[in-house]
Amino acid sequence: MISRYGLALDRAIDSMAGSYLKTVRYKSVHGYLCPECGGFKGAGYWMCRGCSLIHGSASAIGAGHLLADRLAFGVYAPEPRSQSLKMMYGYKDEHPASPDYRTLVRAILALGIVGHGDCLNAVAGGSPVAWAMVPSTRQSPRYGKPHPFHEIATSVMGGLPEVEITASEGEKRRFDPERFHIESAPDLNGNVLLLDDSWVTGANVQSVAACLKTAGAEQVSIYCVARIVNYNYLESLSPDAVALFQKNVHYAGGFCPWNRTSEATDG
Repeated sequence: MISRYGLALDRAIDSMAGSYLKTVRYKSVHGYLCPECGGFKGAGYWMCRGCSLIHGSASAIGAGHLLADRLAFGVYAPEPRSQSLKMMYGYKDEHPASPDYRTLVRAILALGIVGHGDCLNAVAGGSPVAWAMVPSTRQSPRYGKPHPFHEIATSVMGGLPEVEITASEGEKRRFDPERFHIESAPDLNGNVLLLDDSWVTGANVQSVAACLKTAGAEQVSIYCVARIVNYNYLESLSPDAVALFQKNVHYAGGFCPWNRTSEATDG
């Protein structure tokens, strides 16, 4: 159940940006949402292309058991030109165009991890033993530089030990457990929280999850602040799909990202 701190965060997020934020959902009447990551998919498919490729690649190398035990997401950041997408790019700027960008990213992360902390502990069977952040890959202009999301995540995670991970060479956005390496790690015998600011295909995030499990993590729980989706692709599935999505998907106060259900927001 969401904590009182979580309720306060939820209301603050809704007040600041509830007019344009959309809580990630995992099912729709027309079957256009992936039940795994909330991304867009054709109605005739069980999962989106990204998740299908990850599961297929993992299965092909006998690494299906190395994928994360659970996935949770905050809000959608639709391409092109949505306000939430602008927020997810803008918060990384040295001087963000709006001070609200970093405030909102931190609040969404804290809501999922701390506000719904009891929910995560319940589904995982215990509190997290460590946390890690998906590092910038070598192709990223931020590779080797301090990332604002790390500062935000560190402030949210408090004193929980961090697993330091680096990226090596490898094909971008392809599931590859050997693409990432652990530099230093505490005891991983339990649930490790893996954090990222955004999920596009999920290949990098799941590759890091596999890296953690190979190193001994008993469980890996992924939380991403934003699910990047593309309205042009959704429109290609059906001319009215974007309008239906915009009409029916809103910021949902009290929605638990771990149980994927709405919880009471009174009190």
